[in-house]
Amino acid sequence: MFGTRIREFRLQKGYSQKDLAKLLDVNVRTVSRWEQNTNRPNPEELGKIAKLIGISEEELFTDTTEDSDHYYDYKHNILDRISDSVDNLVTGQENINGSLLSNRDEFIRKQDEVIKELKSQNETLLVQISSYKKELNDSKADLRHKRIRTIIICITCLIVIAIVLGTWLYLRNYGIENRYYEGVAENGIPSHFEIDDGQ
Repeated sequence: MFGTRIREFRLQKGYSQKDLAKLLDVNVRTVSRWEQNTNRPNPEELGKIAKLIGISEEELFTDTTEDSDHYYDYKHNILDRISDSVDNLVTGQENINGSLLSNRDEFIRKQDEVIKELKSQNETLLVQISSYKKELNDSKADLRHKRIRTIIICITCLIVIAIVLGTWLYLRNYGIENRYYEGVAENGIPSHFEIDDGQ
């Protein structure tokens, strides 16, 4: 078939569809349609193709057994390549899966280490917080006791000052003042220093 011959020739020469389209001065889609046998070249293009391949225009459309066998081999060759590609993909996927599993195990191990470290740090922080709370409570108790002592001392001082001041005021206003007038105290109590003129 025409499309088969075009494809075989292109593959033998190592041309891409773009290369062949450039040689024949046509569009890449045109070459693709020729190879798929969905379109046929016009007479001018047919002449260029026959000249490029080196066969007559009639031979381009001849389907010989040799060509059929060659095309059969070509199809099997493509199938083998596809099979190899699939095998490579499967092998690659298996390698990727193995790598992912290995990385997952490593990740889980590191995650466990981080969790253990965080737990240890958390326990240390809890101990420190407990210690700080105890110190704070002790400090509050000490401060409370100091305040109570200070208040007691202040009240005691005020009481002492009040007693001293009260005593002083009492003695000042109501105290006994021994003023002597002619040997007799002002309050009528005889003085020890009273002079007895009769003796």
